[in-house]
Amino acid sequence: MRLNAACLVDGGYYLQSDGLVYFMDATSGRMTPVCGKPECHHSDDTCNAWINSPFLSWYDGKLYYATSSLNTDNLLTLYSMNQDGTQHEKVQTIQLQGADWSTSYQPMLVGGWIYFMDSNSMLYRAKLGADVSQADLLFQENSSDILESTWKFWADGDNVYAMNHVLTSNGEYEDILYRLGEKETDTKEIWRSSDIGILGVDESFSSWYITGGHLYYYFSGSDVWDMDLQTNVSAKLVDLPDTLQSGTAIFNDTNIFILDDQPDPTFGPQSPFRYGGKIIRVYTYQGELSQELDLQPIYQQYPDVVHCALVFADTEHAYVLAYCGMDISIATRFYRVSLESGDCTELDTWPGAANIYEATPSEPPMQIG
Repeated sequence: MRLNAACLVDGGYYLQSDGLVYFMDATSGRMTPVCGKPECHHSDDTCNAWINSPFLSWYDGKLYYATSSLNTDNLLTLYSMNQDGTQHEKVQTIQLQGADWSTSYQPMLVGGWIYFMDSNSMLYRAKLGADVSQADLLFQENSSDILESTWKFWADGDNVYAMNHVLTSNGEYEDILYRLGEKETDTKEIWRSSDIGILGVDESFSSWYITGGHLYYYFSGSDVWDMDLQTNVSAKLVDLPDTLQSGTAIFNDTNIFILDDQPDPTFGPQSPFRYGGKIIRVYTYQGELSQELDLQPIYQQYPDVVHCALVFADTEHAYVLAYCGMDISIATRFYRVSLESGDCTELDTWPGAANIYEATPSEPPMQIG
């Protein structure tokens, strides 16, 4: 919600926060709304940077996003825009009917194809700009034993994948990976987290990344695994239980980053809310700990910071969002942490830094009768 998408382009990143798109210069770290309207306040849907989208993608010189409204019968619709925020144009509808409430996902645009999901966990792909009624059905989930599904698409070379994070009717969480074909009969299930003995009884925090035909998988409080998706051989890459009791991870093509944050006990172990996070451990894909990045300076600079969250990383920096007052607070600080020096530098043009968290006092209970 506060930073749900980041696209790497020449010279920097496009970032989405609270419905608006910003460009962050890679050298200076300065962020500016993608809007050139005179006297625009960059605060609502009149701004050129306003997209309010579940995803953001960069393809063939344009930004793409998806949103729904009464103008599109509340169906998710793909739009394109120029890199300066001008010429927002409808590309195509990417939903045949309303998606089920218990399913969440983000579409994916790769190689001129848009991958998306319809109701009852039906996965499709369509050519960019094509009539969605001609989309290819790639998979339909048997949801009879599933209470919740959270899907994520992924591309690695010529292979396209979909990971389903499911809550089964017996209260267990599991990740299931599919390799998507060009039609339904070509799509195959290729891996489950239960294959390596991982089934979550509480809301699990798993992170994963696919590159070079390998799936790298981290389950909070467990270990980092390496699965060869061609041979189906699994191996433990990093042994963590004695070092890290809980955490969240992000990956890039060169490193694995694991932050020592914890489930917030106020909301219970099944809540996505987290707290803390003061050390980022950086591992290589040979399983070696290469360095530890200390986030204590962030907490010292702003004593009201309750949670530091990893958002993305490149070859020079890890990017961290610090929440003030409570997790998912409107008041946030954005930092990049140097992999060379370990310095934490606040990016002071981040829009969330202008917000102030104000705790709402609880109301006294009402007596009836």
